[in-house]
Amino acid sequence: MIHESRYWKIPLLRGATWLAKLVVDDDNSEVTLARAEREIFIGFYTVRKLLPTFKLSQSTKTLKAEVEWYPPTPGEEVDYFHRTEVDELFDLDSATKEIRDVGFLCNQVIHSYVFLISLTEDQRIAGFYLASDTMRKKRLYFVSLETVLNVFRTVGRDYPSEGHFYFNDETREWEAGAK
Repeated sequence: MIHESRYWKIPLLRGATWLAKLVVDDDNSEVTLARAEREIFIGFYTVRKLLPTFKLSQSTKTLKAEVEWYPPTPGEEVDYFHRTEVDELFDLDSATKEIRDVGFLCNQVIHSYVFLISLTEDQRIAGFYLASDTMRKKRLYFVSLETVLNVFRTVGRDYPSEGHFYFNDETREWEAGAK
């Protein structure tokens, strides 16, 4: 249970700032990419931990993002030893865009089977390819860095000043919103 959210939100904002400035070079690529992966994973874990609390506004809890997805290449199947070969396993020329909520994104990252950071030509993070253990045979998602930064910054800056709560007799839990 998160009692004081700032201890979760401040590192989320710091992680977003670091990811936005990141440039990967040959001298630090392994360490830098490992830290970037950790910032993304811990960041989405933080968001997921905050979603069911009263520490975020409803607008943040229902935040949506556009992501791209790619179908699997016929005859190819993702397995443990080949999961980073996304260009062979998925048809990267057949992008489909869809809108997903932040909770979905959190779960995809946390349960990822495929996770591969994509860099731009100038060695900045473009985003990452992702397929959860349950989605890996159906589609590969691409989440842009812009989406990551928006989610982290929106959650990290959200400090609701008021809320309306009611006790749900059916679930025996407190809920936010109007009864």
